[in-house]
Amino acid sequence: MNNDFNETVEQLLAQGREFQKQMAEALNRTAEDVKPHLNEAVRQAQELQATLGKHAVETGAMASAQAQTALGHLNEFVTIGASAARESAEQARVTAAKMADQAKRMVEAAAAAASAEAKKPQ
Repeated sequence: MNNDFNETVEQLLAQGREFQKQMAEALNRTAEDVKPHLNEAVRQAQELQATLGKHAVETGAMASAQAQTALGHLNEFVTIGASAARESAEQARVTAAKMADQAKRMVEAAAAAASAEAKKPQ
C-alpha cells in the first residue's frame, strides 16, 4: 500500500508540474488557442482525481491530510478549468493563470504528503 501511495504521489507531482507547464504554454498562445489546452488539462486532472481519492483513504493520517489538501487543489483546478470552457477566449487566458496557481499549490501539497508518508514509521 505504501508503494501504491508513493507512486500516486509521484504521479500527482509529475502531473501537477505538467499542468503548470501546460498553463504557462496556454498563456503564451493566442486567446483562441487557450481553450484546447485548458480542456485537455481538465481531462487529465479528472483522471488523477479518481486515483488520488482512492489512495488518500489508504494512507496514514498525516499523509492523508496532505493528500486531501492536494486533492482539494486538484478539484479547484478542475472547477476553474470547467468554467473556462464557458468563457470567452480572453477570459480563458485569465483562467489559465488561476489554473497555473492551483497546479502549483497541488504540487506543493503533494510534496508535503510524500514527505509525511516518508516520515511515517513502518
